[in-house]
This record gives sequence, structure tokens and C-alpha cells, in this order.
Amino acid sequence: MAESILFDIIGKVLVSLGQSAYKVGKSYWGARHDLEKLEDSLRFIRARVHDAEQRHEDDSSEVIKEWLGRLRQLLYCADDLFDDVCTINCRKQRASGSKFAEQVRTVFSSSNPVIFNRKMAKKIKSIRKELNDIKSKMDGLNLRVCLTDRDPVSRLVLERETISYVKVDSVVGRESDKNKIIDMLFDPKYAEEIVSVIPIVGFGGLGKTTFAQLVFNDERVQKHFDLAKWACVPEVNDHKEVLGKILKALSDTSYNDLSMEQIQSRIRVAVKEKKFLLVLDDIWDDSRDKWLDLISLLQCGNRGSKIVVTTRSDVVASVVGTVPEAYKLGLLTPEESWNLFRMLAFREGQEECNPTLAQIGKEIIQNCGNVPLAIRVVGSLLYSKHSEKEWELFRDALLSKAKLIDLGNIMPVLKLSYDYLPSALKQCFAYCSLFPKDYQFTKTELVRLWMAQGYVEPVEESLGMEEDVADQYFLELLRRNFFQDVKEYDTDDIIRCKMHDLVHDLAQHVAGGESIVVEGTGAQFTNRLVHANFCAGKMLNEVPQSLLVARNLRSLLLKGFSTSTSTIKELILKFGSLRALESSRIDIVPDSIGRLRHLRHLNLSYSPIEYLPSGITRLDNLITLDVNYCKKLKELPRGLIELTNLRHLGILNCPFTDMPLDFGKMKSLRELNRFIIGQNNGLDVLADLHLRGMLRIEYYRIKGNT
Repeated sequence: MAESILFDIIGKVLVSLGQSAYKVGKSYWGARHDLEKLEDSLRFIRARVHDAEQRHEDDSSEVIKEWLGRLRQLLYCADDLFDDVCTINCRKQRASGSKFAEQVRTVFSSSNPVIFNRKMAKKIKSIRKELNDIKSKMDGLNLRVCLTDRDPVSRLVLERETISYVKVDSVVGRESDKNKIIDMLFDPKYAEEIVSVIPIVGFGGLGKTTFAQLVFNDERVQKHFDLAKWACVPEVNDHKEVLGKILKALSDTSYNDLSMEQIQSRIRVAVKEKKFLLVLDDIWDDSRDKWLDLISLLQCGNRGSKIVVTTRSDVVASVVGTVPEAYKLGLLTPEESWNLFRMLAFREGQEECNPTLAQIGKEIIQNCGNVPLAIRVVGSLLYSKHSEKEWELFRDALLSKAKLIDLGNIMPVLKLSYDYLPSALKQCFAYCSLFPKDYQFTKTELVRLWMAQGYVEPVEESLGMEEDVADQYFLELLRRNFFQDVKEYDTDDIIRCKMHDLVHDLAQHVAGGESIVVEGTGAQFTNRLVHANFCAGKMLNEVPQSLLVARNLRSLLLKGFSTSTSTIKELILKFGSLRALESSRIDIVPDSIGRLRHLRHLNLSYSPIEYLPSGITRLDNLITLDVNYCKKLKELPRGLIELTNLRHLGILNCPFTDMPLDFGKMKSLRELNRFIIGQNNGLDVLADLHLRGMLRIEYYRIKGNT
């Protein structure tokens, strides 16, 4: 549940309390006693929060649930308050006199230091009292101290050269199955049908998608059809959305702005007079009417065309199939299961050198149900465990859950593998529930969103930058098979990947209601909500009233929604705790954006905006500003250099022809994808920056020069 993340939130607050802002603030706020008591209480609670989370998981105690909920709400409030203090302190260090007073007045509404100190002292006292009450309630819960090993996260950084994920390209044990499906695709008795449908059915985790990819990529199959395409079908009751995904797969055409009739017409054109193969992955909808509608659109193809459908549902298979019987994908054999496990769990020579480890591994495999996904996740986890003791502990933990594991239910295995993640990686993994199922996220977007939420633990400068640490988090989750379907550059640099449906279900479970994906109307929001993704391509004319209960909202992704300026203004007014905001369909960014003083991540890419308001320059904590493909944006704000924490700036395909004056002063900038040599800055400016990655340099003739 989300409470497992509370350990890290408390740790983050404790780090804030140890910073110089608090050492100074203890005296001039008059809050020394309250801050010291607050720190003591946090340390006391942190040592016991894991036990509270485990007991809530085991017996669903309402008392513990309520206690954890109160603690969670208070910690988010404390984190916001202490973030304010750190921001003020940073401003004070780089400004002086009236200039500082003016900046404080702009952001924090009071330039009178006496009034400000009193407000701070009052807020700290209030948090301390609430925490004391939470601590006193804890006494009756009899919670145990649980010490957590923090070394694994440090290891990710120290061993970053050795933890690149293990690529297991071969599919174990499916060659016979593959040949049977290919025989069905080529069977002459189906040659006279325009479209034949072959369902592949099996429960989650069997590897239906991987198996279908094996068939799809076979050279014989690719040569047999004029057109071979793959579509992931969304698990939504929206026929237009499903047909849109199919159109995009067939012709790489965007469908967001097309009517249903236009989508249908373009599907017909895409397959006209072609013998095609269309793989529809992960079908859930068993509506025969919708299916017949799709088949009618595909009748324009040539005879011998085929559709391969993967599904967990026997009902869906019976509705869509035209062959006598759906193909039921079975379990791996014990021998195949062991071979897959060996490929993932053992380092070179380890199995031969340590027969005891091999024996423990065989005992572990017996409780994975011969299900490929379970074996992959468990094997990848044990790859990082070197001792017999570590393997034995995992075996015993798995055995304790054996009664929960039955045919088709591998969630207890996946949950146990999650439990073994370092604490910092748990919150990174849970955050992935913010994306829809089958969504292909890029490493860059995920890393930047993690950084915006403060999930990346600080390390010594000699060990690398924050981005390097976040990259290692990503690679470790990938290595443990929580991510899959990797797409890479030729240089082996990862572009994007996604989560298996069952792994996504796990992410939703451990997020504990803190994340929601909104794909239509009627969504229900609760006060537990922290991260929201509106991604259905609709118009957001007003802020849903039920969303207002989410006072701790920290991520708001609106890239799929058109959003009015008035709606954005209200969102800014109501959700001041936002760390990440994305909107790709907004015409005007209001100047009130500067009120979001906690904001770290602002993505406005593909928006039709013409200007960025000066309020942007008041976002002291902003780390990422993305205006890529804003094709009407005329300039960047002159005060952009005031964003001293900005690390990532994306400005590709924007029409402006100059960078802001004194751009070389942006010392924190690490990633810049485009630089313009123009009136304000020459090439020499780049020598003052500390950039990494690819950079596109453009030159625009300066007026008066030849």
C-alpha cells in the first residue's frame, strides 16, 4: 500500500530539518523547541511505520488505516511547509536588501519578517501538536521497530557499470506453439475467407503478448502478408478509441481530431486490396456488435487476411474467433521453467560453482506455478542476491504465501518481489500507476517526473548527478522485469518501454489510491489522491468539483485534454502543492502560474501558446521546462535566467530565433536540446554551461552583420 512510501516521506522531511535553513530558522522563528520535538517524533514514528503498513496489509485493520491516513496527510503538509522554508533560504542567499524583500513579497505575500516569523512558528507548532497526537495514538497499536536496510539504493549508484539489465531475447519453450499458429495462418482451408480470426487465450502472465510477437516477427509470416501490423487495444468501453488505436497501427495516423466516420473510412483505405495480418493484443470487450462492425471495415482487404487476438477471456475468444477452436496457451513445463529461471537468476558459472544455490532455486521455482512472468520477476530479483542465506530467506517468504498462489494468480509472487525493492524504488514504481495500461513511457519523462516528486535520493557529487541516480533506478526496475517491451537506439540507450498488465495492477495496488488515470467522465476522486492523469482527449471546461477534495495533489497531467485558460487559473488557485504540471492543449498560460512555488516540472509541449508569462520566472524550484513543438511560441521570457534550479530545457521546433540575454548564467542547466546563436548570445556562451547529451545548434544572421 501507499503507506510503505511514508518511510521515505518522513526521511525527506528529516533531511529538510537538517539543512542550514532550519539551523538558522530555529532561532529567528522562535520555534527551536517545536522543531526539536518534531524531529524526535518523526524519528520515533519512522522506525515503526513499516510494521504499521505490514499489519494493515495482513489484517486490514481500520484503526491502523485511519492512523496511517492521518500521518500521511500531515507529512504532505509538513513537506510543503519545509519546502517553502528552503525556497526562502535559497532566495536569501542569492539576493539582498530590498530586492530580497520584493521577491519574498511576490511569492509569500508578506514582506514583514516579524509577521512571517510568527506565521512560520505558528505553523510549525500546529504540525508538532498534530504529530504528538498521532504519536500518542500509536502507543495503543503496539508497533514494533523495523530497521530498514538503505544500502541497496547506494549500491545502484556504486555499481552502475554492472547493473545494466539482463537481456533474455530468446523465448523459452514456445517453439512448438509458434509453429502451430503459423500453420493456422498459412492453412489453405482459410484462404478463401477475406478475414479469419485466430484467438490466443490464457490467463495473465503466461506470455501471450511475447508469444504473439514471436509469431508476428517470424520471417515467414512477414513475407506472407502485404501488410502486417500490431495494435494494443485499450481496456476501455469506447469503440471510437479502440478503432482509433487500430487506425494508428495500420497507417500511423493520429485520430484524436477525427470523427468516427473518418476513422472508419481511413481503416478501409488502409487495408484495401491488401492481404493483411493484424494482431490485436489484450482484447477485453466481448460485444459482438462492436466486433462485427470492425470486421465489416476490414472486408476491403484481400482474401487470406488474418487477425490474431490475444485475450484472457474465453468469452471474448468465442465471440471473435472464426477458427473451430481458440488456441489455449499453456504453462511452461518444469524443465522450461527451470531453464528460464537459470538464464535470469545466475551469473556466469554461479550455478556450477554453488549446487546448494541451484537446489534452493529449484525449490523457489516450484512456487512460481510455471508461469513465465512470475519466473522472470523472481529470477531477476535473485540475480542481485549472492548468498545462500538471501536465497533461503526469499524461498521461505515465498513458501509463506504458497496458499495464496493458485492457477492463474501470481499476484502474491509479484507483490513479494515488490516488497524486496529498496524503499526509494518502491515509490518510483508506485508512481508508474499514473500512466494507463499499455502506455509506452520514455525513460526521460519518467526520470524527470521522479525528480520533480523528490524521489531520487541525494548522493555524493563524485558518484554522479541526480539524473544518473534516477537512471539507475529506472534500470534496476527494468532489470527486475517490472518494465518490458524495451525499444532502444542503436547505441543501446533505452527510448521507451511499458508495464505488463499484471505489473500495472500491482502498481495500482501499492499506490493505495494515490494515483488515478481519468479516461472519461464520472471519475471519483478522494482526499487520498496525490497524482492525476487526464488522458482521454476530451475538453476540460471546468475543474471537477469532486477533485477539490484532493488537497495534496502533486501531479496533474492534462496532455490528453484541451484545457481552457479559466480552468488552468482555477487549477493553479486550488492546487498549490503541485510538483508536476503537463498540458499540451492550452492557448494561454496565465501569469498566476508563478503561484505554484513547489512546481518542479512544467511540460507545455505541442501547445499553441505564443508567449510564456513573466510568472514563469517566479518558479524558483522549477527543474524541467518543456516547450518542444510549441510552433507559435515567439520567445522565451527575459527573466528565464532567474530560474537557478532549472536543469532541463526543451525548445525543439519553436519559431523564436534567439536565446534570452545572459543565457550563460544558467549554471544548473544540464540538458538543452537546442541552442540559438543570435543577437543575445554567441557560441562562447556554451563554455559557461555544464551540459550533457545531444545539442542542436542553430545560427541566425544578426541584423547589420554580413
